[in-house]
Amino acid sequence: MTPVSLLRCNTYDNDILKEQIRQSFKNIGFDVKTFKKARVVVKPNLLMPAKEEKAIITHSEFFRAVVQIVKENGGMPILVESPAIHSLERVIKKTNYARVIEDEGIEIANPAITKTLNYDGAKKFKHIDIGAAYFDADIILNLPKFKTHGITYMTGAVKLLFGAIPGVEKSKMHLRAPDHSDFAEFLLDLYGAMTYGMTPSKPIIHVMDAICVQEGEGPGPAGKPKWLNAILAGENGISVDCVATMIAGLDISKALTVVNGFERNYGVSSKDEIKVVGDNIDALCVDDFEPATGSTIFSNMFRWPFNTPTFKNLFLDRPIPREERCTLCYQCKKICASGAISASAGKKKVPEYDYNKCIRCYCCLEICPEAAIEKGRGRFQWVLGG
Repeated sequence: MTPVSLLRCNTYDNDILKEQIRQSFKNIGFDVKTFKKARVVVKPNLLMPAKEEKAIITHSEFFRAVVQIVKENGGMPILVESPAIHSLERVIKKTNYARVIEDEGIEIANPAITKTLNYDGAKKFKHIDIGAAYFDADIILNLPKFKTHGITYMTGAVKLLFGAIPGVEKSKMHLRAPDHSDFAEFLLDLYGAMTYGMTPSKPIIHVMDAICVQEGEGPGPAGKPKWLNAILAGENGISVDCVATMIAGLDISKALTVVNGFERNYGVSSKDEIKVVGDNIDALCVDDFEPATGSTIFSNMFRWPFNTPTFKNLFLDRPIPREERCTLCYQCKKICASGAISASAGKKKVPEYDYNKCIRCYCCLEICPEAAIEKGRGRFQWVLGG
Protein backbone atom coordinates (compact mmCIF):
# COMPACT_ATOMS: atom_id res chain seq x y z
CA MET A 1 0.00 0.00 0.00
CA THR A 2 1.20 3.51 -0.83
CA PRO A 3 0.74 5.93 2.09
CA VAL A 4 -0.72 9.41 1.64
CA SER A 5 -0.95 11.68 4.66
CA LEU A 6 -4.17 13.67 4.94
CA LEU A 7 -4.52 16.19 7.75
CA ARG A 8 -7.08 18.89 8.41
CA CYS A 9 -5.70 22.43 8.47
CA ASN A 10 -7.77 25.58 8.12
CA THR A 11 -5.12 28.24 8.69
CA TYR A 12 -1.76 29.48 7.45
CA ASP A 13 -0.55 30.16 10.99
CA ASN A 14 3.14 29.24 11.15
CA ASP A 15 3.06 27.15 14.33
CA ILE A 16 0.07 25.09 13.19
CA LEU A 17 1.47 24.63 9.69
CA LYS A 18 4.80 23.35 11.00
CA GLU A 19 3.09 20.97 13.40
CA GLN A 20 0.89 19.52 10.65
CA ILE A 21 3.68 19.30 8.09
CA ARG A 22 5.98 17.54 10.57
CA GLN A 23 3.16 15.10 11.27
CA SER A 24 2.67 14.65 7.53
CA PHE A 25 6.28 13.54 7.18
CA LYS A 26 5.81 11.07 10.05
CA ASN A 27 2.62 9.70 8.51
CA ILE A 28 4.40 8.71 5.31
CA GLY A 29 7.47 7.35 7.10
CA PHE A 30 9.87 10.12 6.10
CA ASP A 31 12.45 10.95 8.80
CA VAL A 32 13.17 14.70 8.88
CA LYS A 33 16.69 13.87 10.10
CA THR A 34 17.33 12.95 6.47
CA PHE A 35 17.54 16.69 5.79
CA LYS A 36 20.81 16.96 7.75
CA LYS A 37 23.58 18.33 5.49
CA ALA A 38 21.36 17.81 2.44
CA ARG A 39 20.77 20.22 -0.42
CA VAL A 40 16.99 20.34 -0.55
CA VAL A 41 15.22 21.72 -3.60
CA VAL A 42 11.91 23.30 -2.56
CA LYS A 43 9.63 23.77 -5.55
CA PRO A 44 6.41 25.78 -4.99
CA ASN A 45 3.83 26.81 -7.59
CA LEU A 46 4.76 30.37 -8.61
CA LEU A 47 2.71 30.64 -11.76
CA MET A 48 2.60 34.44 -11.75
CA PRO A 49 2.53 37.48 -9.43
CA ALA A 50 -0.70 37.01 -7.50
CA LYS A 51 -2.32 37.83 -4.20
CA GLU A 52 -2.36 34.79 -1.97
CA GLU A 53 -6.07 35.05 -1.29
CA LYS A 54 -6.65 34.22 -4.99
CA ALA A 55 -5.14 30.74 -4.38
CA ILE A 56 -3.10 30.86 -7.60
CA ILE A 57 0.28 30.19 -6.00
CA THR A 58 1.51 28.03 -3.14
CA HIS A 59 0.97 30.18 -0.05
CA SER A 60 4.20 31.86 1.05
CA GLU A 61 3.63 30.85 4.69
CA PHE A 62 3.26 27.22 3.59
CA PHE A 63 6.62 27.58 1.84
CA ARG A 64 8.10 29.27 4.93
CA ALA A 65 6.97 26.44 7.23
CA VAL A 66 8.56 23.82 4.98
CA VAL A 67 11.93 25.59 4.65
CA GLN A 68 12.03 26.22 8.39
CA ILE A 69 11.59 22.48 9.04
CA VAL A 70 14.42 21.77 6.58
CA LYS A 71 16.70 24.30 8.27
CA GLU A 72 15.84 23.16 11.79
CA ASN A 73 17.01 19.69 10.80
CA GLY A 74 20.30 20.82 9.32
CA GLY A 75 19.33 21.01 5.66
CA MET A 76 19.98 23.70 3.06
CA PRO A 77 16.76 24.71 1.24
CA ILE A 78 17.03 26.06 -2.31
CA LEU A 79 14.07 27.64 -4.08
CA VAL A 80 13.73 26.27 -7.60
CA GLU A 81 10.96 27.49 -9.92
CA SER A 82 10.54 28.78 -13.47
CA PRO A 83 7.32 30.73 -14.15
CA ALA A 84 5.90 30.49 -17.64
CA ILE A 85 6.00 34.17 -18.58
CA HIS A 86 7.18 36.41 -15.79
CA SER A 87 10.74 36.22 -14.54
CA LEU A 88 11.20 34.42 -11.24
CA GLU A 89 12.72 37.61 -9.85
CA ARG A 90 9.57 39.59 -10.67
CA VAL A 91 7.19 36.98 -9.25
CA ILE A 92 9.16 36.91 -6.00
CA LYS A 93 9.33 40.70 -5.81
CA LYS A 94 5.59 41.10 -6.39
CA THR A 95 4.52 38.50 -3.82
CA ASN A 96 5.12 37.76 -0.16
CA TYR A 97 7.86 35.34 -1.18
CA ALA A 98 10.30 38.28 -1.18
CA ARG A 99 9.85 38.74 2.57
CA VAL A 100 10.02 35.01 3.34
CA ILE A 101 13.19 34.54 1.28
CA GLU A 102 14.85 37.48 3.00
CA ASP A 103 13.74 36.38 6.48
CA GLU A 104 14.90 32.80 6.00
CA GLY A 105 18.00 33.46 3.89
CA ILE A 106 16.93 31.12 1.08
CA GLU A 107 19.18 30.41 -1.88
CA ILE A 108 17.48 30.82 -5.28
CA ALA A 109 18.60 28.66 -8.20
CA ASN A 110 18.97 30.20 -11.64
CA PRO A 111 16.10 28.71 -13.71
CA ALA A 112 17.89 29.48 -16.99
CA ILE A 113 20.61 26.90 -16.33
CA THR A 114 19.34 23.56 -17.62
CA LYS A 115 20.48 19.99 -18.08
CA THR A 116 19.01 17.15 -20.10
CA LEU A 117 17.18 14.44 -18.17
CA ASN A 118 17.24 11.11 -20.00
CA TYR A 119 14.76 8.35 -19.20
CA ASP A 120 14.43 5.30 -21.42
CA GLY A 121 11.29 4.25 -19.55
CA ALA A 122 9.33 7.17 -21.01
CA LYS A 123 6.67 6.42 -23.61
CA LYS A 124 7.60 9.25 -25.97
CA PHE A 125 9.60 12.07 -24.38
CA LYS A 126 12.81 10.31 -23.38
CA HIS A 127 15.02 13.44 -23.26
CA ILE A 128 13.73 16.55 -21.47
CA ASP A 129 15.63 19.69 -20.47
CA ILE A 130 14.96 20.72 -16.86
CA GLY A 131 16.55 23.03 -14.31
CA ALA A 132 20.09 21.93 -13.45
CA ALA A 133 19.42 22.51 -9.75
CA TYR A 134 17.33 19.33 -9.62
CA PHE A 135 20.40 17.27 -10.51
CA ASP A 136 22.48 18.95 -7.78
CA ALA A 137 19.89 18.31 -5.05
CA ASP A 138 19.89 15.49 -2.53
CA ILE A 139 16.14 15.75 -1.85
CA ILE A 140 13.30 17.40 -3.77
CA LEU A 141 10.30 18.84 -1.94
CA ASN A 142 7.45 19.49 -4.35
CA LEU A 143 4.86 21.93 -2.94
CA PRO A 144 1.83 21.90 -5.26
CA LYS A 145 -1.25 24.08 -4.87
CA PHE A 146 -4.39 22.08 -5.57
CA LYS A 147 -6.38 23.78 -8.34
CA THR A 148 -8.73 23.03 -11.18
CA HIS A 149 -7.23 23.17 -14.66
CA GLY A 150 -8.75 23.63 -18.10
CA ILE A 151 -6.50 21.02 -19.75
CA THR A 152 -5.56 18.51 -17.04
CA TYR A 153 -8.87 18.86 -15.12
CA MET A 154 -6.92 19.30 -11.89
CA THR A 155 -3.37 20.36 -11.14
CA GLY A 156 -1.37 19.00 -8.26
CA ALA A 157 1.83 17.07 -7.64
CA VAL A 158 2.33 15.58 -11.12
CA LYS A 159 1.50 18.77 -13.01
CA LEU A 160 3.71 20.94 -10.75
CA LEU A 161 6.82 19.16 -11.99
CA PHE A 162 6.07 20.84 -15.35
CA GLY A 163 7.65 23.86 -13.67
CA ALA A 164 11.02 22.12 -13.92
CA ILE A 165 11.01 23.08 -17.61
CA PRO A 166 12.33 26.61 -18.16
CA GLY A 167 9.99 29.53 -18.82
CA VAL A 168 8.31 29.90 -22.18
CA GLU A 169 9.68 26.50 -23.26
CA LYS A 170 6.64 25.11 -21.43
CA SER A 171 4.23 26.53 -23.99
CA LYS A 172 6.11 24.82 -26.82
CA MET A 173 5.24 21.47 -25.27
CA HIS A 174 1.62 22.09 -26.23
CA LEU A 175 2.69 21.97 -29.87
CA ARG A 176 4.52 18.69 -29.33
CA ALA A 177 1.65 17.30 -27.25
CA PRO A 178 -1.36 19.01 -28.86
CA ASP A 179 -4.36 17.41 -27.18
CA HIS A 180 -5.30 16.79 -23.57
CA SER A 181 -4.39 13.11 -23.56
CA ASP A 182 -1.02 13.70 -25.25
CA PHE A 183 -0.21 16.44 -22.78
CA ALA A 184 -1.07 14.21 -19.81
CA GLU A 185 1.20 11.51 -21.25
CA PHE A 186 4.01 14.05 -21.55
CA LEU A 187 3.53 15.08 -17.92
CA LEU A 188 3.71 11.43 -16.90
CA ASP A 189 6.89 10.95 -18.95
CA LEU A 190 8.37 13.89 -17.03
CA TYR A 191 7.09 12.58 -13.70
CA GLY A 192 8.56 9.15 -14.41
CA ALA A 193 11.88 10.63 -15.46
CA MET A 194 12.21 12.78 -12.34
CA THR A 195 11.04 9.97 -10.05
CA TYR A 196 12.95 7.05 -11.57
CA GLY A 197 15.44 8.50 -14.03
CA MET A 198 17.66 10.75 -11.92
CA THR A 199 21.25 9.57 -11.39
CA PRO A 200 21.89 9.26 -8.55
CA SER A 201 18.27 8.72 -7.53
CA LYS A 202 16.85 11.06 -4.91
CA PRO A 203 13.62 11.15 -2.94
CA ILE A 204 10.83 13.44 -4.11
CA ILE A 205 8.36 14.30 -1.36
CA HIS A 206 5.10 15.97 -2.40
CA VAL A 207 3.57 18.24 0.26
CA MET A 208 0.35 19.74 -1.07
CA ASP A 209 -1.15 23.06 -0.04
CA ALA A 210 -4.83 22.14 -0.20
CA ILE A 211 -5.88 24.57 2.51
CA CYS A 212 -7.24 27.39 0.34
CA VAL A 213 -7.47 25.97 -3.17
CA GLN A 214 -8.96 27.01 -6.50
CA GLU A 215 -12.13 25.88 -8.22
CA GLY A 216 -13.84 26.90 -11.45
CA GLU A 217 -11.72 28.19 -14.33
CA GLY A 218 -8.33 27.55 -12.72
CA PRO A 219 -5.40 27.61 -12.52
CA GLY A 220 -5.01 31.37 -13.08
CA PRO A 221 -6.86 34.59 -12.25
CA ALA A 222 -10.16 33.31 -13.67
CA GLY A 223 -10.40 30.63 -10.97
CA LYS A 224 -12.13 31.11 -7.63
CA PRO A 225 -10.62 30.47 -4.19
CA LYS A 226 -12.23 27.81 -2.01
CA TRP A 227 -11.24 26.52 1.41
CA LEU A 228 -10.61 22.76 1.31
CA ASN A 229 -8.78 22.84 4.68
CA ALA A 230 -6.29 20.04 4.04
CA ILE A 231 -2.58 19.24 3.83
CA LEU A 232 -1.58 16.15 1.87
CA ALA A 233 1.81 14.49 1.59
CA GLY A 234 3.34 11.44 -0.01
CA GLU A 235 6.28 10.10 -1.97
CA ASN A 236 3.98 9.13 -4.83
CA GLY A 237 2.60 12.18 -6.62
CA ILE A 238 -0.09 10.23 -8.46
CA SER A 239 -1.45 8.96 -5.14
CA VAL A 240 -1.41 12.44 -3.60
CA ASP A 241 -3.29 13.84 -6.61
CA CYS A 242 -5.80 11.00 -6.43
CA VAL A 243 -6.64 11.64 -2.77
CA ALA A 244 -6.89 15.41 -3.37
CA THR A 245 -9.27 14.82 -6.27
CA MET A 246 -11.37 12.57 -4.06
CA ILE A 247 -11.73 15.05 -1.20
CA ALA A 248 -12.71 17.74 -3.71
CA GLY A 249 -15.47 15.42 -4.94
CA LEU A 250 -14.17 15.60 -8.51
CA ASP A 251 -14.38 12.83 -11.10
CA ILE A 252 -11.12 10.86 -11.00
CA SER A 253 -11.81 9.42 -14.46
CA LYS A 254 -11.31 12.92 -15.90
CA ALA A 255 -7.99 13.47 -14.11
CA LEU A 256 -5.79 11.98 -16.83
CA THR A 257 -2.54 12.35 -14.92
CA VAL A 258 -4.08 10.09 -12.27
CA VAL A 259 -5.85 7.43 -14.34
CA ASN A 260 -3.10 7.25 -16.98
CA GLY A 261 -0.57 7.21 -14.16
CA PHE A 262 -2.32 4.17 -12.71
CA GLU A 263 -1.96 2.45 -16.09
CA ARG A 264 1.80 3.04 -16.02
CA ASN A 265 2.05 1.47 -12.58
CA TYR A 266 4.35 4.18 -11.25
CA GLY A 267 4.29 2.71 -7.76
CA VAL A 268 0.49 2.50 -7.67
CA SER A 269 -2.00 1.05 -10.16
CA SER A 270 -5.35 1.94 -8.55
CA LYS A 271 -6.85 3.99 -5.75
CA ASP A 272 -7.35 0.73 -3.85
CA GLU A 273 -3.57 0.58 -3.38
CA ILE A 274 -3.50 3.93 -1.56
CA LYS A 275 -3.56 4.02 2.23
CA VAL A 276 -4.75 7.34 3.66
CA VAL A 277 -3.02 8.06 6.98
CA GLY A 278 -4.18 10.75 9.39
CA ASP A 279 -7.65 12.24 9.26
CA ASN A 280 -10.67 10.44 7.88
CA ILE A 281 -11.10 11.17 4.18
CA ASP A 282 -14.90 11.22 4.39
CA ALA A 283 -14.77 13.96 7.04
CA LEU A 284 -12.84 16.24 4.69
CA CYS A 285 -14.74 15.56 1.45
CA VAL A 286 -16.83 18.36 -0.07
CA ASP A 287 -19.72 18.00 -2.51
CA ASP A 288 -19.97 21.48 -4.00
CA PHE A 289 -16.59 21.83 -5.70
CA GLU A 290 -16.83 23.50 -9.11
CA PRO A 291 -14.67 21.89 -11.85
CA ALA A 292 -13.16 23.73 -14.78
CA THR A 293 -15.17 23.65 -17.97
CA GLY A 294 -13.56 22.06 -20.99
CA SER A 295 -14.24 20.44 -24.30
CA THR A 296 -16.58 17.58 -23.53
CA ILE A 297 -14.86 15.22 -25.93
CA PHE A 298 -11.59 15.70 -24.10
CA SER A 299 -12.92 15.68 -20.55
CA ASN A 300 -14.54 12.36 -21.35
CA MET A 301 -11.20 11.12 -22.73
CA PHE A 302 -12.62 10.54 -26.21
CA ARG A 303 -9.98 10.99 -28.89
CA TRP A 304 -11.79 12.70 -31.79
CA PRO A 305 -10.06 11.97 -35.11
CA PHE A 306 -11.00 15.17 -36.94
CA ASN A 307 -8.45 17.51 -35.39
CA THR A 308 -8.72 20.12 -38.16
CA PRO A 309 -9.10 23.91 -37.80
CA THR A 310 -12.66 23.76 -39.15
CA PHE A 311 -13.67 21.05 -36.71
CA LYS A 312 -12.08 22.86 -33.77
CA ASN A 313 -13.74 26.16 -34.67
CA LEU A 314 -17.18 24.60 -34.97
CA PHE A 315 -17.17 22.07 -32.16
CA LEU A 316 -14.64 23.09 -29.48
CA ASP A 317 -14.31 25.84 -26.90
CA ARG A 318 -12.02 28.67 -27.88
CA PRO A 319 -10.35 31.46 -25.90
CA ILE A 320 -12.04 34.84 -26.34
CA PRO A 321 -10.59 38.10 -24.93
CA ARG A 322 -13.03 40.45 -23.17
CA GLU A 323 -12.64 44.09 -24.07
CA GLU A 324 -13.94 45.40 -20.74
CA ARG A 325 -11.07 43.72 -18.89
CA CYS A 326 -8.22 43.54 -21.39
CA THR A 327 -5.34 46.01 -20.83
CA LEU A 328 -3.40 44.94 -23.95
CA CYS A 329 -0.45 43.74 -21.89
CA TYR A 330 0.05 40.98 -24.51
CA GLN A 331 1.13 38.33 -22.04
CA CYS A 332 -1.17 36.06 -24.06
CA LYS A 333 0.73 36.84 -27.27
CA LYS A 334 4.05 36.17 -25.59
CA ILE A 335 3.09 32.72 -24.31
CA CYS A 336 1.28 31.54 -27.46
CA ALA A 337 3.46 28.79 -28.91
CA SER A 338 1.43 28.47 -32.12
CA GLY A 339 1.61 32.15 -33.06
CA ALA A 340 -2.17 32.45 -33.07
CA ILE A 341 -2.29 35.81 -31.26
CA SER A 342 -1.30 39.17 -32.72
CA ALA A 343 -1.67 42.83 -31.76
CA SER A 344 -5.09 44.47 -31.76
CA ALA A 345 -6.26 45.82 -35.10
CA GLY A 346 -8.42 48.80 -35.98
CA LYS A 347 -10.83 49.88 -33.26
CA LYS A 348 -10.60 46.61 -31.37
CA LYS A 349 -9.13 46.86 -27.89
CA VAL A 350 -8.23 43.21 -27.59
CA PRO A 351 -5.56 41.04 -29.25
CA GLU A 352 -6.39 39.37 -32.55
CA TYR A 353 -6.82 35.58 -32.50
CA ASP A 354 -6.30 33.31 -35.49
CA TYR A 355 -8.42 30.34 -34.46
CA ASN A 356 -7.15 28.28 -37.38
CA LYS A 357 -3.74 28.33 -35.70
CA CYS A 358 -5.03 28.10 -32.12
CA ILE A 359 -4.34 24.66 -30.63
CA ARG A 360 -6.68 25.16 -27.63
CA CYS A 361 -3.94 24.85 -25.03
CA TYR A 362 -5.54 27.76 -23.11
CA CYS A 363 -2.15 29.00 -21.91
CA CYS A 364 -3.38 32.52 -22.69
CA LEU A 365 -6.39 32.08 -20.41
CA GLU A 366 -4.20 30.63 -17.68
CA ILE A 367 -1.62 33.43 -17.74
CA CYS A 368 -3.84 36.50 -18.28
CA PRO A 369 -3.31 38.73 -15.22
CA GLU A 370 -6.71 40.43 -15.64
CA ALA A 371 -8.77 37.25 -16.14
CA ALA A 372 -9.80 38.90 -19.42
CA ILE A 373 -9.97 35.70 -21.47
CA GLU A 374 -12.87 33.28 -21.29
CA LYS A 375 -13.88 30.12 -23.11
CA GLY A 376 -16.46 30.61 -25.86
CA ARG A 377 -18.46 27.72 -27.25
CA GLY A 378 -18.16 26.42 -30.78
CA ARG A 379 -21.21 27.02 -32.97
CA PHE A 380 -22.13 23.31 -33.13
CA GLN A 381 -20.66 22.20 -29.81
CA TRP A 382 -24.13 21.13 -28.68
CA VAL A 383 -23.94 18.26 -31.18
CA LEU A 384 -21.28 16.64 -29.02
CA GLY A 385 -23.21 17.23 -25.85
CA GLY A 386 -21.03 20.18 -24.77
